Amino acid sequence: MASDSGSQHRTLAIAAIALGKIVELGLPADPRSYELWYLYATGKNQKLRDEIDAALRGDSRLTEGDIDRLHAQYISPTRNAGDLDRVANRLNDEVGQVVKMINAAVSSVERYDEQLNEGTAAASNATNEADLRRVIEDLITATFSMERENSSLKEQLEASRMRSEKLMQEIEAVRVESLTDALTQVGNRQHFDDTLTREIARAGQSNAPLTLLMVDIDHFKRINDEFGHQMGDDVLRLVAARLKSSVRDGEIARYGGEEFAVILYNKSIQIGRLMAERIRAAIESVEMRVRSTGASIGRVTVSIGVAELKPSVTAAEIIRSADEALYAAKRKGRNCVVLTDTIDAAAPEIRAVGA
Repeated sequence: MASDSGSQHRTLAIAAIALGKIVELGLPADPRSYELWYLYATGKNQKLRDEIDAALRGDSRLTEGDIDRLHAQYISPTRNAGDLDRVANRLNDEVGQVVKMINAAVSSVERYDEQLNEGTAAASNATNEADLRRVIEDLITATFSMERENSSLKEQLEASRMRSEKLMQEIEAVRVESLTDALTQVGNRQHFDDTLTREIARAGQSNAPLTLLMVDIDHFKRINDEFGHQMGDDVLRLVAARLKSSVRDGEIARYGGEEFAVILYNKSIQIGRLMAERIRAAIESVEMRVRSTGASIGRVTVSIGVAELKPSVTAAEIIRSADEALYAAKRKGRNCVVLTDTIDAAAPEIRAVGA
């Protein structure tokens, strides 16, 4: 329960920062702007934060056109825009209601302040006890009215807070769904690209190691051709499940087709090799069968390439290194792990389709 409460408070804090930025910069409180500032507030995309912070230095401001450009660049194009817009619009309506309540409260306070000033003046000018008593009764009535309005406002704001919290959780669920591969339920390519960029930046700042594993299913095309695409989907799910059970501290994503990626932050290439061997053995240990006939398709195996981040290396370069190690594992006979540093540079590179 304490963990849930902490998560809720964090979500509310992030949302407050996002909405605060929208108000501060005078930007439209539309779903596109809110989503961009929510991602900014989480700090999960350092490149986005750096670009926005650079744009806001000095007297510069972000325009609606800038928001559209940043959204197109940094927000996943695969997200369910309809669901996101629907929920975010409900949140915007809720924010609008809160603004109305606050404006009403401000008006009420201003009215009460006027009544106090008028009462103070009337008390000073009172010539007898009856006039003074009437002034005091009016002030007491105004105070009670103010207390009732404050109590009502408090109840309305609490109800609005609960509704807003639920809507923000729905937005977060849509965001997570947009970064998840529907078939395997691991991260999708967008999730991988964002995470690798972020983790490389973090590794550079902290001088920590980072290792990348590229995992490719052996003979996947043959499985699809001989046993059908449904069995191919089952194999993809199996590999994803074994990856999740084998990797306790890392980011897993479906890189594309039958290829998966594992990002290991603060792990050396030797630790990466051990984890890769664990993954390879866990997948090979399962014998899969065709659901309809019970016929065995044999053991599913994978080839894995392992690369460690080097100084000044980009995301594209470490991917290329891990990919080269992966195809060296294919050349070696498949169902094995190869580290970048052990590749025979003289060996020809073979990239067989469905290998």
